[in-house]
Amino acid sequence: MAISTKSLYKKYGSRFVLENLSLSVENESIYGFLGQNGAGKTTTIKLLSGLSIPTEGRIFVDDLDLSSESGKVKQILGLVPQDSSFYEERTALSHMVYYSRLKGLSKKESLEQSRVLLDRVGLGNEISKKVSYFSHGMKTRLGIAQALLNNPKILILDEPTNGLDPVGIRQIRQILRECNNNGITIFLSSHNLLEIQEICTHVGILDKGKLIAESPIEKIRHLESNGVITAGVYNLSSEMISLIDNLAYVVKTELKDEHILDIYVNSGIDVKPEINKLIVESGGQVFKLTENSLSLEDVFFDATGIKL
Repeated sequence: MAISTKSLYKKYGSRFVLENLSLSVENESIYGFLGQNGAGKTTTIKLLSGLSIPTEGRIFVDDLDLSSESGKVKQILGLVPQDSSFYEERTALSHMVYYSRLKGLSKKESLEQSRVLLDRVGLGNEISKKVSYFSHGMKTRLGIAQALLNNPKILILDEPTNGLDPVGIRQIRQILRECNNNGITIFLSSHNLLEIQEICTHVGILDKGKLIAESPIEKIRHLESNGVITAGVYNLSSEMISLIDNLAYVVKTELKDEHILDIYVNSGIDVKPEINKLIVESGGQVFKLTENSLSLEDVFFDATGIKL
């Protein structure tokens, strides 16, 4: 799935429109779209779902041009807005059947699929309860069930865990992982850094309408020289430190005390076994070898330049 849009850069209050946004979402990935409130995340989702039209550029969803094939795009797309609207006086099952019928399913098919999907999102025991009695988390799950009615290839969610307690967040996370395991590509926006790091395979960071960083989530832990391996070594010698310094992926070393050495590395793979072997073969006794990797929070604050 790809999007490429272009618009004049203007600020409306605390919100920004998009400028030269171009991003690509791999099939069957979980793409986390990060940004502060007002950065343009919801605007992007409106563009992706056809609710807004870009001033310039083209949007492709599963190789379909949204501008000329919007009907086909809607058939493969499921959308969960940040503030989903429901018929509060309907039961969960009645609500689902109503939308199933709008999508052209027969009454029998609507009932069968609605029951399956409500059970899938953990509402199987709540099908006869009116939506007005649902908690915020239950409504979010109902919105996901509704978005899955057309068996979409792509599921787009705007702040799906916003306002949820830890139990609700975990429930939504499990549902999304199950959807992804069933081959659904997921694109979700959030300002919850820890949640994105927990569930997503890829991440993009939006700041004031501009995409300022994009990466597979695993690469974030190995950006530049930000990996720091702390080695606790008995018989640590200057010769041993010199050998470590000469390793191709070592940026620098810092001796913290007589037995503790910090090793700054620039590598996309786990180099601790090689460092451990070098130390032992040089006469050292390793009692500690840990790595502090770069977190998504570190990347976000570094990329946006936000200072606390």
